[in-house]
Amino acid sequence: MNRKSPKYGKGVFQRCDADCPPQGKVCKTHTWAYLVELPTGPSGKRRQWTKGGFRSAKAAAEARAEILAAEQAGTLPTDGKQTVGAWLTEWLDGKVGAESIRATTEVGYRGHVENYLVPYLGHLRLIDLRPHHVTKMLIDIRREHDERIAEAKETNERLQKEADEVNAERQAAGKRPIKPRRVAVPRPFSPATAQRVRATLRSAINAALRSGEVSRNVAALAEVASASRPRVKVWEPEQLGEFLDAIAGDGERLYPMLHLAAFAGLRRGELCGLRWCDVDLDARTVDVAWQRTSARHKVVESRPKTDGSESMVDIDEGTAEVLRAWRKQQIQERLAWGPAWQDTGLVFTREDGSGVHPDFVTYRFEKLVARHGLPRISLHKLRHLAASLQLAAGVDIAIVSKRLRHSSIKITNDTYGHLIGTVGRDAAEAAAALVPLRHRAKTA
Repeated sequence: MNRKSPKYGKGVFQRCDADCPPQGKVCKTHTWAYLVELPTGPSGKRRQWTKGGFRSAKAAAEARAEILAAEQAGTLPTDGKQTVGAWLTEWLDGKVGAESIRATTEVGYRGHVENYLVPYLGHLRLIDLRPHHVTKMLIDIRREHDERIAEAKETNERLQKEADEVNAERQAAGKRPIKPRRVAVPRPFSPATAQRVRATLRSAINAALRSGEVSRNVAALAEVASASRPRVKVWEPEQLGEFLDAIAGDGERLYPMLHLAAFAGLRRGELCGLRWCDVDLDARTVDVAWQRTSARHKVVESRPKTDGSESMVDIDEGTAEVLRAWRKQQIQERLAWGPAWQDTGLVFTREDGSGVHPDFVTYRFEKLVARHGLPRISLHKLRHLAASLQLAAGVDIAIVSKRLRHSSIKITNDTYGHLIGTVGRDAAEAAAALVPLRHRAKTA
């Protein structure tokens, strides 16, 4: 039976049973709840808003008053029972169906939703989600990742020790050593990843806010570790030269692509999507107008990631010569393949003219780096290397930012500012030399 509050009326009550004190007496066993009868909806269906679990009748009455106020202000959600998980699914399906996001963005969103947001927050009602829920989720995820990393490392140490014992016996018997089994070590849940997960949730709740499902975006209020842009570490110019000379000498098919990446700073997708109609070797320019990216290993063709990315990039004469030689080779392959040649118009192709898969470029680059004994770097680091070479040559950072097609110079400065080195000092000396001072400080 429901025991209504004598002070706040029938809208505030306790759900009691036969063992509770009679009406008018205090029940200390059950918590308090509230009920709000709302105007019927467009379909004529009865609308009620209820919630329990309050420690006092006063707390329940205050929460009930908030619901009534929200109803009068027109900010009360249409469905108070909808869970975070249900809304996230509806939100993401809507974005995919409307084709308002790229395929690669969908992969990122879906990974965040399925791996983090739904498992940790999906059971909560959307209207009950609070900033502390989001903060706790991010803390729990990081702690669990750290635990799994520690377990994986401990397992690998044990497997290595077991292999060492076996190999000692095999060596004594004149047999070849065996490789130890290893388990994959999970990647850490970094502050940058935490920021991206929260950004996905914030985007979903913004949509709920616009739809009137919630009254504020709690994800924007959650505490999250700050993520500073990491300092870039790349090869020295001598190491790049060694690498390019080695793969060119081997006749590596991807040499022209990797050469262009290192000297022009194009992204992987931009390299794979580059077309000959966007290349002017006489003017030594490359128009970055298209890209071929990978989403779950499926190739997706689209415009560059931002408007600023779609622009002209100057190339040096040496790079132009590399591309001229590559074009001659491609023409010879076209003649050899005849009608079977695929006329894709792409600059970098397989022998039959078909496009190179972006994932293969990454795989092949890592193999080449390992083969030639150079420090391990990612393919994207060639873009960073292109920036560092320009800064080392004294190119103004504003020009570097424009060539890399960053949306703002701040991104360039935050990422590569530490690589400026003596360029900044040379600029300071040059500026000071313009001022004709009679008095100069003397050093002992």
